[in-house]
Amino acid sequence: MQQFSQFEHGKRYRQLSQHYRERFGEKVFKVSVSVVDTCPNRENRNGAAVCIFCDKWGSAAYHQFRDQPLLKQIQINREAVRKRYRAEKFLIYFQAYTNTFGRFRELESLYQIALKEKDVVGIVVGTRPDCLPKRVLLKFAEIAQENYLSVELGVQTFDDAQLRFLSRGHDSASSLSAIRNLKKLPELNLCVHLMFGIPDETDTQIRETAEILSEHEVDGVKLHNLHVLRNTPLEKLYHESRFTPVELEEYSRKVTLFLENLSPKIAIHRLAAVASRWDELVAPEWVREKMRPTQFIDDYLAAKETWQGRFFEF
Repeated sequence: MQQFSQFEHGKRYRQLSQHYRERFGEKVFKVSVSVVDTCPNRENRNGAAVCIFCDKWGSAAYHQFRDQPLLKQIQINREAVRKRYRAEKFLIYFQAYTNTFGRFRELESLYQIALKEKDVVGIVVGTRPDCLPKRVLLKFAEIAQENYLSVELGVQTFDDAQLRFLSRGHDSASSLSAIRNLKKLPELNLCVHLMFGIPDETDTQIRETAEILSEHEVDGVKLHNLHVLRNTPLEKLYHESRFTPVELEEYSRKVTLFLENLSPKIAIHRLAAVASRWDELVAPEWVREKMRPTQFIDDYLAAKETWQGRFFEF
């Protein structure tokens, strides 16, 4: 259909792979590494406990290698990605916990080590809105002038009551300030992490979230469905019947509503999260199925004959 012909491979949204091809002229794959083991919440810096959904690994993709030196992690994880996808070019993704918190001089040196590695075309840094002091922004500006730098910012929601429920330890004003400050940096790529399925979430809120991100011209969005992992505060709420995760069809409806109101220029890094450690998943069961959520959402968009940006006003 003409309305979404700008998207590749018949998709009804702009895939991250499309952005990479346009930026690098070929396929590029992320290689996740872990170089920090804490965040402000875990250090009780802002009066908040650990985020209620976060497990002990802090979102680390390859937690079994997290104690290895950075170069060893890159070597192991890069070769795994190379073999699986026949990949040739890579971005090193500093994923777990908060990668601008604490010993930033040390982190800065690790970023440079990664950038010098063979077949590495840039880095991706995961952080949160309240961990972007001026010295970090200045360093990001410097790195982005010479290398591809993407910052993945854990916003989750712009609703302050929901942020308190999640025990995030920052407010929506911090998120908006961080987005504005990062977007001022030339060449820096900004991806915002959002979470759907939070209690008291409304359709109006979802539309407004899409409008905020579009207005600020963020470069990418990564979507996460709030699900329950073992040994997290959310597990207790779940067993006390104080939290019920959304089912896949309802989650797909929320994602569709969001995409319809989102600028078609924004790349979608992920439509739904999948539990990487199945033994830790409590609920819902559909989070165990690696391919099903994305395919379900693709089919849902097709059935509704809709697409990213359908209601977006340029």
